[in-house]
Amino acid sequence: MRRAVLIAASVVLLVEAVVVGLVGLVLGFAASRQHMTMGGIPSSRIALVSWAGQGSLAVFLLVCAVVVAVAAGRGRAGLFVRVLLVLCAVLNGVLTALMLALSGWPAFGLLVVALGVLVLAVLLVYEKPAVEPVTVGPAEVDPAGVDPATAGAAEELPPTEEVPPPAGASAG
Repeated sequence: MRRAVLIAASVVLLVEAVVVGLVGLVLGFAASRQHMTMGGIPSSRIALVSWAGQGSLAVFLLVCAVVVAVAAGRGRAGLFVRVLLVLCAVLNGVLTALMLALSGWPAFGLLVVALGVLVLAVLLVYEKPAVEPVTVGPAEVDPAGVDPATAGAAEELPPTEEVPPPAGASAG
């Protein structure tokens, strides 16, 4: 189940990266076609910032998708993958809240599903995998019948002596 959830999270992150990249591209072209300024900033600079911001977000999501897919292929995830999944889940939560405010319920619903898959992946990655029992072979014993692992252990222990109770203490 862990591998299937990691693959689903990877696919969700890949789709999200493509959508974010396309939205950034469209917003950048829309801003560059405008012939006005916002607070003295020309439209060409607004388009450039849109492309850079959305492009870097898309690249981050794409890198996360690849790393999660590699972890799914291995069947286990290390600390780096865990941190990346938590970062993606937090980012997705913020994007989900923004989508509700800006785009309405359908976009919010899609991002809630994506957020649910990421949170499930985070929870399953932190789950300890089942450990197979380890079989231990017979201990090696030398011809004299002494176990080499415990040989000389009795000689290394200091002799024990009884400590008298402190003066004035009752045995009560």
